[in-house]
Amino acid sequence: MIEFRTETKRARLHDPRKDFALAEIESEVRHDPLTGDTARICHFAMRAPPAPDLAAIDALSRPGCPFCPERIESITPRFPDDLIPGGRLRRGDATLIPNLFPYDDFSAIAVLCSAHVQRMDTMPERVVVDGLAVARDFMRATASRVADRPAYGIVTWNYMPAAGGTQVHPHMQVIVTATPGNALARQLAAAGAFRARTGRVYADVLLEAERHGARWIGDQGRVAWLAPFTPTGVLGDAMAVIRDRATLTELDDADIADFAASLVRVLRAFAARGLWSFNLCLMPDAFGAAPPRHWLTARLLPRFYLNPKLHVSDASYLQLLLEERFAMLTPEEVGSDLRARFGAA
Repeated sequence: MIEFRTETKRARLHDPRKDFALAEIESEVRHDPLTGDTARICHFAMRAPPAPDLAAIDALSRPGCPFCPERIESITPRFPDDLIPGGRLRRGDATLIPNLFPYDDFSAIAVLCSAHVQRMDTMPERVVVDGLAVARDFMRATASRVADRPAYGIVTWNYMPAAGGTQVHPHMQVIVTATPGNALARQLAAAGAFRARTGRVYADVLLEAERHGARWIGDQGRVAWLAPFTPTGVLGDAMAVIRDRATLTELDDADIADFAASLVRVLRAFAARGLWSFNLCLMPDAFGAAPPRHWLTARLLPRFYLNPKLHVSDASYLQLLLEERFAMLTPEEVGSDLRARFGAA
């Protein structure tokens, strides 16, 4: 029912690495099986540059951090009581507060823990569990307040400066919105068309096709991980599908625990490859959408500086202006590596 389509490109040049002999160098354009979006893969054996001094980042960012326990109560905002009684939500060590610079009508920050720094390679499962549980509470409290249009509950995480994190202290962004963003809107429209054409949820068909293949990473409970056929990250990325669950509000505590445990294993696998920063997005369907067309999906994108001395970003005109994904490693390489590390965790 789905096609994994690749176009091979061949550039001819006189290669100085081979005494200017005429050479042919291949690259690929891959087409996303659902949306048709393209991604380019350049076969360049790049390795992640060394991680920065995290102790120095900790020392530089800790003074004045609004999310540390000694400041969060006195300098962060509160919700009106008619929206969130008491002004804030808490689960375990996590605290959810309004976003002082909101993205939408219902825009929150989930401060994940009291610790100022949590390393990617030693991220505790409890940090993820508490953060997603308090985000779920916020969605349940606000979803019905979006008037007249379908509402979506979206969670994102910018971890460390290379990923656009303006605060080092671990935190997620949580929004409940009627405008889910261009990429998610395209994906949901394509998933709806696939359902209408085949009578099936695209993610179910994708997992059947990918299980036991080169891009498969592993699963735990309802949560299945794979390296996407059309990659987003320069050094690879990963995607999780939470089967039979369309939104975060539909996840029970066991689902959240399985997602947290498997996410931590994937983070450690990426960290073992020298990566230290990431973006995460939970991409849902609308609350109450029927019939099912899309299962809750997480996209995990490791981030880094191409040149740490110059703070050169790993995002350029290709991704930002042409909306063209670009990678230097194939998803098959990434899937094989992460699968081995996921199974060994």
